[in-house]
Amino acid sequence: MDIRQLKLFCRIVERRSFSLAAEDMHITQPAASLQIRSLERELKTKLLDRSTRDIIATDSGEVLYRRARAMLELDERARTEIGNLGELIGGKISVGSSTGPGEHILPELMARFKERHAAVSISLWVAGTKEVIERVIAHEFEVGVVGALAHQREIVVKPLARDEIVVVCSPSHRWAGRETVSFDELLAEPHVLQQQGAGVRSVVEEHLRARGVSLDSLNVALEMGLNESAKHAVMAGGGVTFMSRFAVRTEVEHGTLAIVSVRDFRILRDFYYIHSRHKVLSKAAEAFLAYLGEQYDALS
Repeated sequence: MDIRQLKLFCRIVERRSFSLAAEDMHITQPAASLQIRSLERELKTKLLDRSTRDIIATDSGEVLYRRARAMLELDERARTEIGNLGELIGGKISVGSSTGPGEHILPELMARFKERHAAVSISLWVAGTKEVIERVIAHEFEVGVVGALAHQREIVVKPLARDEIVVVCSPSHRWAGRETVSFDELLAEPHVLQQQGAGVRSVVEEHLRARGVSLDSLNVALEMGLNESAKHAVMAGGGVTFMSRFAVRTEVEHGTLAIVSVRDFRILRDFYYIHSRHKVLSKAAEAFLAYLGEQYDALS
């Protein structure tokens, strides 16, 4: 057994697919199959059940998966600790972010961080809040930035910026010229709702619940993906939507969206940066986390 075989095997179990795991590992599917057959010959047992649509581990495979994950964790820890003995002159950081901060805050912050640490390579993956948190816990991202949090003991959480969730409409909407609207009017108006797992949706649901109403109380006309699809549906007259103030700055400035003030209903939240409590961080990731920790006053 070698580390590459174990990484591939664990990825197949997690993805339940040879093709997806091979793609993740940047090898061909036939090459992945050969490596697993070699591993099964070495261990003299069948590790994966290929008879169903999804690949699943056999009993022997489950044992290997548990032990292999621990071995890969030790390998990663050793490499990180050895790398941290030197000066921070390079390294790679993988960052996952929900759409609000990922599209409207982090790009500028990452560019400024690169000015300080030119040799550090930093990548950003934008996804739903739930996926970002899961992939931080799974150690796929060293750093995550999200706008809504479930209570997770596996992560360390710190505030990055104060945000306001606002209601927006198209400039031709009858609310565009209104000073305020009532909460009852808000509930009755057709809404464009972001998909399950979106941070904005979770925060709105929490604040509605505090007012004694459920998300089902909204008059949902359309359910879209994340920020951009919701914005365009609103611009096209599909209804109103809740959006991060950071996410609509450009559209409000250019007059393609208008912010609506709702009487006695204001939603404030923090964006948070997170990392796994159990992962040894690289020096590059530690430097990036320290940099993010300097930003709250400037961004809020």
